[in-house]
Amino acid sequence: MRNAAPQADWKPYTGSVPILEYHVLGQPQTEVPYPDLYVPRASFRKQMDWLEEQGYEAVTLEAVEEAWYHGGTLPPKPMVISFDDGYRPQYTFALPTLRKHGWPGVLNLKAEGSDLYESNVKAMIVAGWELAAHTINHSDLTTLEGEALEEEVAGSREILQREYGVPVKNFCYPAGRFDETVIAAVEAAGYAGATTEIPGWASKDNPYELARIEVLGSWTLPDLAAALQS
Repeated sequence: MRNAAPQADWKPYTGSVPILEYHVLGQPQTEVPYPDLYVPRASFRKQMDWLEEQGYEAVTLEAVEEAWYHGGTLPPKPMVISFDDGYRPQYTFALPTLRKHGWPGVLNLKAEGSDLYESNVKAMIVAGWELAAHTINHSDLTTLEGEALEEEVAGSREILQREYGVPVKNFCYPAGRFDETVIAAVEAAGYAGATTEIPGWASKDNPYELARIEVLGSWTLPDLAAALQS
């Protein structure tokens, strides 16, 4: 992936960055609790093409944090494309689609029970994707405390780092559920940042409350454009 590493034309950047949030790419085969989390593959492909036409370039969240806090560089219109949980089409469809644009993604992977094989995740990492933690069991962290909270937050990072041999620098709150106790656990575990479901662009001033734009299956391109402008 071209943008998995800084490019010659990138410059210092400390402004806000949009982080797109996707779940399943494809149509639900049966009735599901949250059908709008299924984005048709044709829609996803068109969205990526449109984003490139608008001048956006996808990078990892790690690259954004390097620019925000350590003097790193980014393209003129950076964005992050994140994928939650670990569904198979994130490997079979998102990976080749983003590869055509030279873009990496961010895989927010729950440590147990995802649809991805270990070999799938390793292939995504080799392609330049960032691996981020999404707990072990996709638990509502606001209902946990003490060792149970620490296991889901710090334990998930330990599992992913051990299994895949890469740093896991960022965290994603399941269902966007967090409070001050959860933030403290995430910070104590050594994460550099954490993504939420607060709508909007992510700012360097709130590393553990990074906003995202959740892309829904019913969206048209004007819907995506409006979300990026709001």
